[in-house]
Amino acid sequence: MKQIRVAIADDHTLVRVGLARLLSSYPAIEVVGTAKDGTAAIQLAKDEQPAVFLLDMAMPQLNGLAAIPYVKAVSPETHILMLSMYDEAEYVQAALEKGAAGLVSKTISADDLYVAIVTVAQGKCLSARKALTAREREVVALIMDGKTNDQIGSSLGISTKTVGHHCQRAMEKLDIHTRAGLVAYAGRIGLNREN
Repeated sequence: MKQIRVAIADDHTLVRVGLARLLSSYPAIEVVGTAKDGTAAIQLAKDEQPAVFLLDMAMPQLNGLAAIPYVKAVSPETHILMLSMYDEAEYVQAALEKGAAGLVSKTISADDLYVAIVTVAQGKCLSARKALTAREREVVALIMDGKTNDQIGSSLGISTKTVGHHCQRAMEKLDIHTRAGLVAYAGRIGLNREN
């Protein structure tokens, strides 16, 4: 079996080194390098072209979410698996929206992480959660701007009832239950009407 080339980016040395040692104990995995922040992760991806890149969600200089498009640009065949202390649906959705194949919590077992790596290396996503439609993204972005449903309806040329429907569908897809939760999600992924 061909080894899966894996790179790791995490700003905590113990986590980074520990993950590298742990994953190297699996014969099917070859750890090709580690990085301490998003900027170094981009360079590592460019140099090593790993099959799977474990990217920590929260890192200095350039966080994992922000680094995703840059890593994909320099290493298009790399599958990105986000690492986070949190595995709530909104974090998973944010990772998927940016182009990651999934997100795993740092609290999972070594074997579960191994399975996740093998899964994304095969080109599969860890979550089948539905992405937001373009209209739902527009509505969420306008909610983030502090607009009411009436104002959003006027801005988009749709009824207030339709705005409410799009808002409800977005919350269901993201497993978020309040407008404040939508705003927090949109802020985390840098959502605006242009992206």
